[in-house]
Amino acid sequence: MEIIKSTDGYKLCLSAQELARMNIVGFFIKLFANKNLHDKQYDSKEVKEFISKLAKNSIDSKEYEYYTAILDLYHAFEKNCDFCFKLKRNFNLHQDTIKTIEDIEKFKDDPPDVIVRYKKSDYPFELKRYRGEITFDDIFNFIKKKIIDHYSGKQNFLIILQPSSGSKIDLSIFKRIHEQLKNEKNQPGYIGLTFNHDNIEIVTVRVFPNFDKYTRPYKPESDLFTDLLNS
Repeated sequence: MEIIKSTDGYKLCLSAQELARMNIVGFFIKLFANKNLHDKQYDSKEVKEFISKLAKNSIDSKEYEYYTAILDLYHAFEKNCDFCFKLKRNFNLHQDTIKTIEDIEKFKDDPPDVIVRYKKSDYPFELKRYRGEITFDDIFNFIKKKIIDHYSGKQNFLIILQPSSGSKIDLSIFKRIHEQLKNEKNQPGYIGLTFNHDNIEIVTVRVFPNFDKYTRPYKPESDLFTDLLNS
């Protein structure tokens, strides 16, 4: 972990492993603070239920963005990148410390949500969640409204699709989205979409500026973090 002086202040940079550890530490802080599990022997069933509840709640929390940054962008950048966060101007290098995810949230300045440092270059990313229908019209209109019509310049975006369980997804719509985006006058940088395909595989599709798709086998988050920490 390092804090780097930039042109407009400071930015915090961590390896994927360091960011994963922060998430895990945050989880155990919540686990030990849970009244139902405090001051007694930990029963594996109770811990498993607590983990499931925490994971479900994290989907709607700011922490979910950090999980996404680790699990999806890490794979998209060949498992060879660091993650950086722009810090607020009032961050004092000599007085303030950053040791937890909560500290990052306290001092992080938006935008962007996260900066991927890859091969000595920075790639700022905005992370967005989509919970609508998985159709060409619905997803393209979301991209048009939330990105094309709203941003200028070469920002990068990763959209987390969260379809309902059992949703049928026609992968050909992503190629159509790519072709349509090429016709837009306002063209951003990277636009990618990622989703869990029925707990079978994680699919990530880049729809702009180029089109490509890659998949990785679905694994529970605990297994992915274990693999990451041991890498």
